[in-house]
Amino acid sequence: MDSPHSSNGRLDTAMGYLALVYSAVLFLAIPLRGQLVAADLVAPLMLWQLWRKRDALLEIVLEEGKWLALAFAWMCLALATQFVRGTGSFYDFAVFGYMAVIYCFYRVTPLPPRKVCAATGAALLGLCFLGWLAVKLVPDASFISRMLYIDAHFLQLSNNKLVIRYQFFSGNPNLLGSAYILPVILLLPVLQNRLEKTTSWRQAILTALFCLVVCLPLFATASKHLVMTFGLIAGTWTVLPLLPRRVTIPLATCAVALFGLLCLITVLFQTYPALQRAPWVDFAKRGNYSVHQEIYAKILLHEGGGGMLFGHSPSELHGLYPKYADKEKIRCILEPYGFGGETEQFATFMDPHQEYLNFASFFGVPALLALLAFLFAIARQGVRARRWSVALFVLGVLLSFCWDDLGSKRWLWAALGMLVARKREKDAADA
Repeated sequence: MDSPHSSNGRLDTAMGYLALVYSAVLFLAIPLRGQLVAADLVAPLMLWQLWRKRDALLEIVLEEGKWLALAFAWMCLALATQFVRGTGSFYDFAVFGYMAVIYCFYRVTPLPPRKVCAATGAALLGLCFLGWLAVKLVPDASFISRMLYIDAHFLQLSNNKLVIRYQFFSGNPNLLGSAYILPVILLLPVLQNRLEKTTSWRQAILTALFCLVVCLPLFATASKHLVMTFGLIAGTWTVLPLLPRRVTIPLATCAVALFGLLCLITVLFQTYPALQRAPWVDFAKRGNYSVHQEIYAKILLHEGGGGMLFGHSPSELHGLYPKYADKEKIRCILEPYGFGGETEQFATFMDPHQEYLNFASFFGVPALLALLAFLFAIARQGVRARRWSVALFVLGVLLSFCWDDLGSKRWLWAALGMLVARKREKDAADA
C-alpha cells in the first residue's frame, strides 16, 4: 500500500477530494451548455484515475461487476444490430458508458476522511435549506424565484398544492428530489454513529426530528424520488439499539415498500391533483404517465423478437411511437391534469418516464435483466453485511425506476459507487 506521503499516496488523496468535489458540484447542478454540467469537466480525470487503478478495476469487475459487464456487452451487441439496420446512434450508449465510468471511479477512489465528507454533506444540505427558507420568506424576489418550479398545467386546476414546488438550483424539482441522495449519503455515517449510541427514546426522538428538518426541502419538491432518500435513512435507523433488529428491519422495509407503492399508484391511476376529493384516487382511470409508458410497452411487445432482444434506435422509436398513440384516449387521460392542450405532443413522441421500458427499448430485455441483476447483487451484499441502508436504497431505486428514466442520472451511479465502496471498506476493517 502506498504511503500517504508518497507521490502516489498524495495523488490518491487528491483524487479522493476530487470525488468529493464532483459529488458536491453535481448536487449544485451548475449548468454549462445543453446537457453538460460543471461536474462533467472532471470526466477526463476520472478516466485517468480508472487507468491508474486498472488492476483494482479489473478485480472489481471480475468479483462484483460481472452483471454490469454483461449488460454492456449486450448493449454493444444491440448497438451493432441497430447499425446493421442503418439506424444506430452512439448517443444513448455513450450516456450509459459515462454512468459506468462514474460508478467505477467511485469504486476505486476512496473518499476523504468521514468528518470531511460529513462537513461537505452538511454544508450542501444547509445551503439547500437556506434556499428553501428564502423562498418561504421572500418568494417574489427574482433570484430566489428561480428556485421555484411553477407548473403551468396544474395551475389550471383549482385548490392545487402542487403548483409551486422547490427545485433549488436544479432545473426541475424531480432532479433535486433524486440528487438529494448525495449529501445524505455523505452524512449517513454520522447518523449511524449517533443511532448506535442512542440510549433513550428522548435521544431517538430528537434524532428523528433532526432527520425531519433535514428533509424539509426534499418534501418541498413533492417528488416521488424521495423514496430513495427515505430508503437510505430508514435503512440506517435499523441500527437503533432500543428495538431488536427483527423489529426494525421488517418495519423499515415495509415502510419504504408501502411508500413506494403509494407513489406507484399515483403513476398508474388518476390521483391528486386531477382528483381533489377523498380518497384522491380513481382506480378506473389512468394516470398521466401511463400514456407514454403504455405506448413503449406496446412497442416492445408488438414489434417482433428483434426489438425485444436488441431494442430500437432513437430514430426507430420516434417512428414507432405515433403508431401506438390513440389521440382521443390520450386526451381523456391528460385533460383532468391540465395537459389536454399537449395531446398532440404526447401522441407524437415522449420519453417513457420509466427506466425498465427505457433501457429495454434502447438495448433489449436481456440488457435490462443484466442491469437489474447487478442492482439486486448490490442489495444482496447489503443484506448479507447487515447494511440495510444499501438494501433499502436499492429498493427505492427500483421503485423510482417505475416513474423516471433514472438510469441516466449521474448522481445515482455516484451514490451506488460510494455505498458499495463504503461497505467494502467496512468489510475490510472488520476482517
